[in-house]
Amino acid sequence: MTQDHAFVTFYSNHKVSPVAQDITDLEKHFQRRDSLFRSLGIPPSMVNGLSVIEFGPGSGHNAVFTASLSPSKYVLVDGNTLGLTQTKEKLDQLNFKNYQIINSLFLDYVSDEKFNLVWAENCIPHQSDPLLILRYLSNFTQLSGIFVATTISPISYLSETIRRLLFNVCITTQTSLQSSLHILRPYLSAHLGNLKGMSRPVDDWIIDNILHPLEQRQLLTVPEVVETLCNEFDFYASSPRFTTDWRWYKEIVGEDRKFNTYAINSYYQLNINLIDYRYTFEPQPSEFGQELEDCCSTTWYLMCQIQQGDSSKWQPFFDKLAEISTMIDKISPNTALSIVEASQYLQDGAPLDRELKAFPKWWGRGTQYLSLIRKPLH
Repeated sequence: MTQDHAFVTFYSNHKVSPVAQDITDLEKHFQRRDSLFRSLGIPPSMVNGLSVIEFGPGSGHNAVFTASLSPSKYVLVDGNTLGLTQTKEKLDQLNFKNYQIINSLFLDYVSDEKFNLVWAENCIPHQSDPLLILRYLSNFTQLSGIFVATTISPISYLSETIRRLLFNVCITTQTSLQSSLHILRPYLSAHLGNLKGMSRPVDDWIIDNILHPLEQRQLLTVPEVVETLCNEFDFYASSPRFTTDWRWYKEIVGEDRKFNTYAINSYYQLNINLIDYRYTFEPQPSEFGQELEDCCSTTWYLMCQIQQGDSSKWQPFFDKLAEISTMIDKISPNTALSIVEASQYLQDGAPLDRELKAFPKWWGRGTQYLSLIRKPLH
């Protein structure tokens, strides 16, 4: 199989694993993870005695919670040696014994074993072929088991798409990692200070979300995951939750019970909520949601082309931002104002001494989590 070294090469070259979480208050950290598991339809007590495999555990900050739930078997697979070393240290410090660490790229991992729970958090989006990796990792889920993956909608990522372009304006590709951090840290620290519940170190966030080169990388959306896996999996739950199914359970019968159809329809009606974490919006027509996702997806690809040196894409990028701000102006005027301010700021050369009022407070809802159930054989 064709291997994707997007994360491993960058992390290894710079000797970093920029995915840390603040777990100094371990009880609070466990409460956060407990809330996530519940949102995905996985009561933490349910994990007790299950076989679990986690792809891309990073530095192990989240693995300590999963291990604490006492799975019968816990396998962690990652190609970043530093991250695995840190994962092992954390698990050993808390005296967890029920785990196995495997140093391997995802597509190099081979096993006939199927697991009750397969966990792939923040490791499939931003790959060059995320759907290939999605299919491969999901295949390790046993029948009626649960597969968890994260997605990044271009709507939820729009504010960060704009912030990534600061990299092009403020620093060059020849600027060292530490020098880049020195330039961007004061600026983006103020932005990140507006995010309630932020638990990652500022430097880690900048390295992973701003300085990590994208090249021809891709996002991964909720509809893409559901549609790609629809023959083998049914949509189960999500965080944030966006589905409501008013059907009477006694009527939900047959080979295709339309869990996936309901999930995709609900997603497009509510994906406007991904654009700004500060607000909650009423459902919109599905057509609006699809158009908004298409527009934001275009900004992503234009941003990638700009970062590869194509300066001709700046004006189409600004035009698309104007289109998006017009689309959402009546629904979320503060978000539209943030987009307009950010666009003008970039057009003026992103002067770091300019004080911005709206843009620093604007963030999308970032990552979405999906759980899916593997269909039994008929």
